[in-house]
Amino acid sequence: MPPKRTSGGGAQSASPAHPVVTTLLLVGAVGWGLGLLVHKGMLAWPPARLVSSLATVAGCLALVGPVVVARSGKLGGGLGELIWTTGGLLIWIFNLVAVADGGLKDLDWATPLGPRTMGLIILAVTLAGLRAGPNGRDWSWTNVTGWALGLFWIAAGLAAWVLVPGSGLAAALAAR
Repeated sequence: MPPKRTSGGGAQSASPAHPVVTTLLLVGAVGWGLGLLVHKGMLAWPPARLVSSLATVAGCLALVGPVVVARSGKLGGGLGELIWTTGGLLIWIFNLVAVADGGLKDLDWATPLGPRTMGLIILAVTLAGLRAGPNGRDWSWTNVTGWALGLFWIAAGLAAWVLVPGSGLAAALAAR
């Protein structure tokens, strides 16, 4: 007779998420992001506004992040999952606050925060998570996706701070 599993001892819950539902969530998020880009006229060749287009798709993926990570069935997760969940919750919260304040018309659902704000918040979460957060090397797809989104947001935030004329480091270098 196989040994019984206790609820607190394993890394997986008894009923992991059904992969079809997770796939539908992810395909729906990417499809919605691409649909937003087509609607805004931003999806063209050559991709002149590639970073903002990627930010829209990343924002749509972030919106489903908390649901996907919660459905994964894992009790403990990696830092990438923390980053993905945090990014998604930030977008959800800022969207809900904007709707509550009556800003429904002007709301950019996928990217309510600017790249600098989102990048710096995710940088803080990443640094704090590296110091005190989840340990170990988790190569699950949810963790890797979270890391990819986090690194994109950090890079976009730093680029907005460094490269945008008239602000941040670009202004300090131009003043010389």
